[in-house]
Amino acid sequence: MGLNIFDIVVAKTFRIEDKKNNFSGFYLRELINNFRESIASSLYSSVDDWTLLQMLAVVVKFEFPDAGIQNITDQYLNKLKTEHIEAVWSDFKIAVAKTFDFFDNCLHIKGGRLIPYRYFYLTVTAYFYRNQKPDYSFLDKYFWYYSFHNVELLKDTTQLWQHITFINQQKANSTYSFNQFEIDKNSLRKSFYSYRGRLSRAILSLYANQKPQDWAKPHKDVLSDVYYLLTDKPNLHHIFPVNFIKQSGIASQIECDSLMNIAYLSQITNLKISDKNPLDYLKEYDEPALEAVLRSHLIPTTILEWSRADALPENALSIFIEERITLLLEALRLKLDGIEFNVFDTENRTNN
Repeated sequence: MGLNIFDIVVAKTFRIEDKKNNFSGFYLRELINNFRESIASSLYSSVDDWTLLQMLAVVVKFEFPDAGIQNITDQYLNKLKTEHIEAVWSDFKIAVAKTFDFFDNCLHIKGGRLIPYRYFYLTVTAYFYRNQKPDYSFLDKYFWYYSFHNVELLKDTTQLWQHITFINQQKANSTYSFNQFEIDKNSLRKSFYSYRGRLSRAILSLYANQKPQDWAKPHKDVLSDVYYLLTDKPNLHHIFPVNFIKQSGIASQIECDSLMNIAYLSQITNLKISDKNPLDYLKEYDEPALEAVLRSHLIPTTILEWSRADALPENALSIFIEERITLLLEALRLKLDGIEFNVFDTENRTNN
Protein backbone atom coordinates (compact mmCIF):
# COMPACT_ATOMS: atom_id res chain seq x y z
CA MET A 1 0.00 0.00 0.00
CA GLY A 2 1.47 3.35 -1.08
CA LEU A 3 1.78 6.50 0.96
CA ASN A 4 -1.33 8.68 1.19
CA ILE A 5 -1.12 12.42 0.57
CA PHE A 6 -0.83 13.21 4.29
CA ASP A 7 2.19 10.89 4.60
CA ILE A 8 3.74 12.53 1.53
CA VAL A 9 3.27 16.08 2.86
CA VAL A 10 4.63 15.02 6.26
CA ALA A 11 7.74 13.62 4.56
CA LYS A 12 8.23 16.58 2.21
CA THR A 13 7.89 19.21 4.93
CA PHE A 14 10.01 17.37 7.50
CA ARG A 15 13.03 19.32 8.71
CA ILE A 16 15.64 17.99 11.07
CA GLU A 17 16.79 20.26 13.86
CA ASP A 18 20.12 22.00 13.13
CA LYS A 19 21.26 23.94 16.18
CA LYS A 20 24.50 24.93 14.50
CA ASN A 21 22.69 26.89 11.79
CA ASN A 22 19.82 27.83 14.10
CA PHE A 23 17.19 25.71 12.29
CA SER A 24 14.44 24.26 14.42
CA GLY A 25 13.00 20.87 13.60
CA PHE A 26 9.63 20.50 11.88
CA TYR A 27 7.42 17.44 11.91
CA LEU A 28 3.83 17.96 10.77
CA ARG A 29 2.57 14.64 12.13
CA GLU A 30 3.75 15.59 15.61
CA LEU A 31 2.08 19.01 15.33
CA ILE A 32 -1.21 17.39 14.31
CA ASN A 33 -0.99 14.77 17.06
CA ASN A 34 -0.21 17.41 19.71
CA PHE A 35 -3.15 19.48 18.50
CA ARG A 36 -5.44 16.46 18.75
CA GLU A 37 -4.26 15.88 22.32
CA SER A 38 -4.97 19.52 23.19
CA ILE A 39 -8.62 19.07 22.13
CA ALA A 40 -8.93 15.45 23.26
CA SER A 41 -12.19 16.18 25.10
CA SER A 42 -13.82 17.37 21.85
CA LEU A 43 -15.97 14.96 19.87
CA TYR A 44 -14.29 16.43 16.79
CA SER A 45 -10.74 15.48 17.76
CA SER A 46 -11.05 12.43 15.51
CA VAL A 47 -11.52 14.43 12.29
CA ASP A 48 -9.21 12.67 9.80
CA ASP A 49 -5.74 13.85 8.74
CA TRP A 50 -6.79 14.45 5.13
CA THR A 51 -9.56 16.87 6.16
CA LEU A 52 -7.19 18.71 8.52
CA LEU A 53 -4.65 18.95 5.69
CA GLN A 54 -7.28 20.46 3.40
CA MET A 55 -8.28 22.92 6.13
CA LEU A 56 -4.63 23.87 6.41
CA ALA A 57 -4.32 24.31 2.63
CA VAL A 58 -7.28 26.72 2.59
CA VAL A 59 -5.61 28.89 5.22
CA VAL A 60 -2.21 28.81 3.44
CA LYS A 61 -3.88 29.77 0.16
CA PHE A 62 -5.56 32.67 1.93
CA GLU A 63 -2.38 33.82 3.67
CA PHE A 64 0.04 33.19 0.79
CA PRO A 65 -1.79 33.73 -2.54
CA ASP A 66 1.43 33.08 -4.49
CA ALA A 67 2.21 29.77 -2.77
CA GLY A 68 0.72 27.77 -5.65
CA ILE A 69 -2.07 26.25 -3.54
CA GLN A 70 -4.86 26.73 -6.07
CA ASN A 71 -7.11 24.00 -4.73
CA ILE A 72 -7.45 21.27 -2.08
CA THR A 73 -6.83 18.30 -4.38
CA ASP A 74 -3.83 16.08 -3.72
CA GLN A 75 -1.93 17.76 -6.56
CA TYR A 76 -2.00 21.07 -4.67
CA LEU A 77 -1.75 19.65 -1.16
CA ASN A 78 1.58 18.28 -2.36
CA LYS A 79 2.79 21.89 -2.77
CA LEU A 80 2.45 22.79 0.90
CA LYS A 81 5.75 24.12 2.21
CA THR A 82 7.24 23.97 5.69
CA GLU A 83 7.68 27.73 6.06
CA HIS A 84 4.07 28.43 5.07
CA ILE A 85 2.69 25.90 7.53
CA GLU A 86 4.90 27.33 10.27
CA ALA A 87 3.67 30.85 9.53
CA VAL A 88 -0.02 29.99 9.86
CA TRP A 89 0.09 27.16 12.39
CA SER A 90 -0.59 29.09 15.59
CA ASP A 91 -3.62 30.94 14.20
CA PHE A 92 -4.74 27.85 12.28
CA LYS A 93 -4.99 25.83 15.51
CA ILE A 94 -7.13 28.54 17.08
CA ALA A 95 -9.43 28.64 14.03
CA VAL A 96 -9.87 24.85 13.97
CA ALA A 97 -10.59 24.73 17.71
CA LYS A 98 -13.20 27.47 17.26
CA THR A 99 -14.72 25.57 14.34
CA PHE A 100 -15.12 22.41 16.40
CA ASP A 101 -16.47 24.45 19.32
CA PHE A 102 -19.02 26.10 17.00
CA PHE A 103 -20.30 22.74 15.77
CA ASP A 104 -20.40 21.24 19.25
CA ASN A 105 -21.39 24.00 21.64
CA CYS A 106 -23.23 26.49 19.42
CA LEU A 107 -25.00 24.16 17.00
CA HIS A 108 -25.14 21.28 19.54
CA ILE A 109 -24.17 18.74 16.88
CA LYS A 110 -22.47 16.07 18.93
CA GLY A 111 -19.97 14.57 16.52
CA GLY A 112 -18.76 14.99 12.96
CA ARG A 113 -20.95 12.24 11.52
CA LEU A 114 -23.89 14.62 11.26
CA ILE A 115 -22.17 17.60 9.58
CA PRO A 116 -24.15 17.86 6.29
CA TYR A 117 -21.22 18.91 4.09
CA ARG A 118 -17.63 17.90 4.75
CA TYR A 119 -16.55 21.21 3.23
CA PHE A 120 -18.12 23.04 6.20
CA TYR A 121 -14.93 22.17 8.09
CA LEU A 122 -12.96 24.16 5.52
CA THR A 123 -15.26 27.15 5.12
CA VAL A 124 -15.87 27.68 8.84
CA THR A 125 -12.16 27.37 9.62
CA ALA A 126 -11.46 29.98 6.92
CA TYR A 127 -14.02 32.23 8.62
CA PHE A 128 -12.46 31.91 12.07
CA TYR A 129 -8.87 32.26 10.82
CA ARG A 130 -7.47 35.53 12.20
CA ASN A 131 -10.99 36.80 12.80
CA GLN A 132 -11.05 38.91 15.94
CA LYS A 133 -14.80 39.54 15.87
CA PRO A 134 -16.63 36.54 14.41
CA ASP A 135 -20.34 37.09 13.91
CA TYR A 136 -21.98 33.95 15.24
CA SER A 137 -25.43 34.95 14.03
CA PHE A 138 -24.03 35.14 10.49
CA LEU A 139 -22.32 31.77 10.89
CA ASP A 140 -25.50 30.19 12.23
CA LYS A 141 -27.51 31.46 9.25
CA TYR A 142 -24.74 30.36 6.89
CA PHE A 143 -24.74 26.80 8.26
CA TRP A 144 -28.51 26.23 8.18
CA TYR A 145 -29.07 28.01 4.86
CA TYR A 146 -26.65 25.76 2.97
CA SER A 147 -27.49 22.62 4.94
CA PHE A 148 -31.16 22.77 3.94
CA HIS A 149 -31.29 24.67 0.66
CA ASN A 150 -33.13 22.63 -1.94
CA VAL A 151 -30.14 22.81 -4.29
CA GLU A 152 -26.82 21.35 -3.14
CA LEU A 153 -24.61 24.45 -3.05
CA LEU A 154 -21.45 23.11 -1.39
CA LYS A 155 -20.79 19.84 -3.17
CA ASP A 156 -17.61 20.60 -5.17
CA THR A 157 -14.43 22.65 -4.99
CA THR A 158 -15.73 25.38 -7.32
CA GLN A 159 -18.54 26.04 -4.85
CA LEU A 160 -16.08 25.75 -1.95
CA TRP A 161 -14.04 28.74 -3.17
CA GLN A 162 -17.23 30.72 -3.87
CA HIS A 163 -18.21 30.12 -0.23
CA ILE A 164 -14.82 31.21 1.06
CA THR A 165 -15.03 34.41 -1.03
CA PHE A 166 -18.51 35.02 0.45
CA ILE A 167 -17.51 34.52 4.07
CA ASN A 168 -14.32 36.56 3.62
CA GLN A 169 -16.44 39.47 2.37
CA GLN A 170 -18.51 39.31 5.54
CA LYS A 171 -15.33 38.96 7.57
CA ALA A 172 -13.83 42.05 5.96
CA ASN A 173 -16.72 44.49 6.19
CA SER A 174 -19.55 42.77 8.09
CA THR A 175 -22.00 43.20 5.21
CA TYR A 176 -23.51 40.16 3.54
CA SER A 177 -26.71 39.05 1.89
CA PHE A 178 -28.13 35.64 1.16
CA ASN A 179 -30.17 34.87 -1.92
CA GLN A 180 -33.72 33.58 -1.46
CA PHE A 181 -33.84 30.33 0.49
CA GLU A 182 -35.67 27.49 -1.28
CA ILE A 183 -36.95 24.27 0.26
CA ASP A 184 -39.20 21.48 -1.00
CA LYS A 185 -41.63 20.05 1.57
CA ASN A 186 -41.65 16.79 -0.36
CA SER A 187 -37.89 16.36 0.12
CA LEU A 188 -38.49 16.48 3.88
CA ARG A 189 -41.43 14.09 3.61
CA LYS A 190 -39.34 11.57 1.67
CA SER A 191 -36.10 11.95 3.62
CA PHE A 192 -34.64 8.73 5.01
CA TYR A 193 -31.68 7.99 7.25
CA SER A 194 -28.52 7.95 5.17
CA TYR A 195 -25.02 8.20 6.58
CA ARG A 196 -23.89 10.08 3.46
CA GLY A 197 -27.09 11.94 2.64
CA ARG A 198 -26.71 15.71 2.97
CA LEU A 199 -30.39 16.40 3.73
CA SER A 200 -30.60 13.41 6.07
CA ARG A 201 -27.72 14.74 8.14
CA ALA A 202 -29.14 18.28 8.00
CA ILE A 203 -32.46 17.10 9.48
CA LEU A 204 -30.75 15.08 12.21
CA SER A 205 -28.49 18.07 12.93
CA LEU A 206 -31.53 20.30 13.34
CA TYR A 207 -33.13 17.77 15.68
CA ALA A 208 -29.90 17.69 17.71
CA ASN A 209 -29.68 21.50 17.64
CA GLN A 210 -32.99 21.71 19.55
CA LYS A 211 -31.25 20.03 22.54
CA PRO A 212 -33.91 17.31 22.76
CA GLN A 213 -34.82 16.14 26.23
CA ASP A 214 -35.15 12.57 27.48
CA TRP A 215 -38.78 11.41 27.43
CA ALA A 216 -38.34 9.35 30.58
CA LYS A 217 -36.27 12.01 32.39
CA PRO A 218 -37.46 15.48 31.37
CA HIS A 219 -34.89 18.29 31.63
CA LYS A 220 -32.08 15.87 30.82
CA ASP A 221 -30.45 16.19 27.40
CA VAL A 222 -30.79 12.94 25.52
CA LEU A 223 -27.64 13.51 23.44
CA SER A 224 -24.85 12.63 25.82
CA ASP A 225 -21.28 12.32 24.61
CA VAL A 226 -20.99 8.63 25.44
CA TYR A 227 -24.22 8.04 23.57
CA TYR A 228 -22.62 9.30 20.37
CA LEU A 229 -19.24 7.69 20.85
CA LEU A 230 -20.62 4.21 21.36
CA THR A 231 -22.42 3.98 18.04
CA ASP A 232 -21.66 4.37 14.36
CA LYS A 233 -24.97 6.10 13.80
CA PRO A 234 -27.28 8.05 16.07
CA ASN A 235 -29.63 6.01 18.23
CA LEU A 236 -32.80 6.67 16.27
CA HIS A 237 -36.33 5.76 17.30
CA HIS A 238 -39.42 5.46 15.12
CA ILE A 239 -42.15 7.50 16.84
CA PHE A 240 -44.68 5.25 15.11
CA PRO A 241 -42.76 1.93 15.47
CA VAL A 242 -42.14 -0.08 12.29
CA ASN A 243 -43.83 -3.29 13.42
CA PHE A 244 -46.79 -1.39 14.82
CA ILE A 245 -47.26 0.30 11.44
CA LYS A 246 -47.01 -3.03 9.59
CA GLN A 247 -49.52 -4.70 11.87
CA SER A 248 -52.00 -1.84 11.85
CA GLY A 249 -51.54 -0.99 8.17
CA ILE A 250 -51.87 2.74 8.88
CA ALA A 251 -49.10 3.95 6.57
CA SER A 252 -46.91 3.29 3.56
CA GLN A 253 -43.26 2.19 3.82
CA ILE A 254 -42.18 5.67 2.72
CA GLU A 255 -44.04 7.30 5.61
CA CYS A 256 -42.79 4.67 8.04
CA ASP A 257 -39.12 5.29 7.24
CA SER A 258 -39.36 9.06 6.80
CA LEU A 259 -37.07 11.07 9.08
CA MET A 260 -40.25 12.90 10.04
CA ASN A 261 -41.06 9.70 11.98
CA ILE A 262 -37.71 9.68 13.78
CA ALA A 263 -36.59 11.02 17.17
CA TYR A 264 -33.51 10.74 19.36
CA LEU A 265 -34.12 8.58 22.41
CA SER A 266 -31.88 7.06 25.02
CA GLN A 267 -31.27 3.38 24.35
CA ILE A 268 -33.10 2.37 27.51
CA THR A 269 -36.23 4.34 26.57
CA ASN A 270 -36.03 3.06 23.00
CA LEU A 271 -35.93 -0.57 24.16
CA LYS A 272 -38.76 0.01 26.62
CA ILE A 273 -41.01 1.49 23.92
CA SER A 274 -40.11 -1.24 21.42
CA ASP A 275 -43.02 -1.83 19.00
CA LYS A 276 -45.81 -0.43 21.16
CA ASN A 277 -48.69 1.63 19.86
CA PRO A 278 -47.72 5.31 20.40
CA LEU A 279 -51.09 5.84 22.13
CA ASP A 280 -50.00 3.32 24.76
CA TYR A 281 -46.35 4.18 25.29
CA LEU A 282 -47.02 7.94 25.50
CA LYS A 283 -49.37 7.31 28.45
CA GLU A 284 -46.35 6.05 30.41
CA TYR A 285 -44.56 9.39 29.97
CA ASP A 286 -47.59 11.70 30.08
CA GLU A 287 -46.59 14.11 32.82
CA PRO A 288 -46.79 17.94 32.82
CA ALA A 289 -43.30 18.27 31.32
CA LEU A 290 -43.95 15.96 28.36
CA GLU A 291 -45.38 18.63 26.04
CA ALA A 292 -42.19 20.69 26.41
CA VAL A 293 -40.10 17.53 25.88
CA LEU A 294 -41.96 16.76 22.65
CA ARG A 295 -41.46 20.34 21.45
CA SER A 296 -37.72 19.94 22.05
CA HIS A 297 -37.85 17.12 19.47
CA LEU A 298 -39.98 19.19 17.05
CA ILE A 299 -42.70 16.59 17.61
CA PRO A 300 -46.29 17.83 17.22
CA THR A 301 -48.25 17.51 20.45
CA THR A 302 -51.23 16.28 18.41
CA ILE A 303 -49.91 12.78 19.06
CA LEU A 304 -50.31 13.42 22.80
CA GLU A 305 -53.90 14.54 22.27
CA TRP A 306 -54.58 11.29 20.40
CA SER A 307 -53.04 9.32 23.26
CA ARG A 308 -55.18 11.12 25.84
CA ALA A 309 -58.32 10.53 23.75
CA ASP A 310 -57.22 6.94 23.17
CA ALA A 311 -58.05 7.27 19.48
CA LEU A 312 -55.76 7.20 16.45
CA PRO A 313 -57.11 8.64 13.17
CA GLU A 314 -56.96 6.36 10.15
CA ASN A 315 -54.33 8.55 8.48
CA ALA A 316 -52.56 9.41 11.73
CA LEU A 317 -49.00 9.12 10.46
CA SER A 318 -49.72 11.29 7.40
CA ILE A 319 -51.22 13.99 9.63
CA PHE A 320 -48.30 13.66 12.05
CA ILE A 321 -45.68 13.96 9.27
CA GLU A 322 -47.32 17.07 7.81
CA GLU A 323 -47.46 18.73 11.22
CA ARG A 324 -43.85 17.87 11.93
CA ILE A 325 -42.74 19.31 8.60
CA THR A 326 -44.50 22.52 9.63
CA LEU A 327 -42.62 22.57 12.96
CA LEU A 328 -39.30 21.92 11.23
CA LEU A 329 -39.93 24.74 8.75
CA GLU A 330 -40.89 27.08 11.59
CA ALA A 331 -37.58 26.29 13.33
CA LEU A 332 -35.72 26.98 10.08
CA ARG A 333 -37.56 30.25 9.50
CA LEU A 334 -36.39 31.45 12.91
CA LYS A 335 -32.81 30.54 12.09
CA LEU A 336 -32.97 32.26 8.70
CA ASP A 337 -34.68 35.39 9.98
CA GLY A 338 -34.29 38.23 7.47
CA ILE A 339 -33.72 35.89 4.50
CA GLU A 340 -36.48 35.49 1.90
CA PHE A 341 -37.91 32.04 2.59
CA ASN A 342 -39.66 30.10 -0.18
CA VAL A 343 -41.40 26.79 0.54
CA PHE A 344 -42.79 24.72 -2.32
CA ASP A 345 -44.14 21.18 -2.59
CA THR A 346 -43.30 18.98 -5.58
CA GLU A 347 -45.77 16.34 -4.40
CA ASN A 348 -48.62 18.78 -5.00
CA ARG A 349 -47.26 19.63 -8.44
CA THR A 350 -47.18 15.94 -9.32
CA ASN A 351 -50.72 15.35 -8.08
CA ASN A 352 -52.29 18.35 -9.81
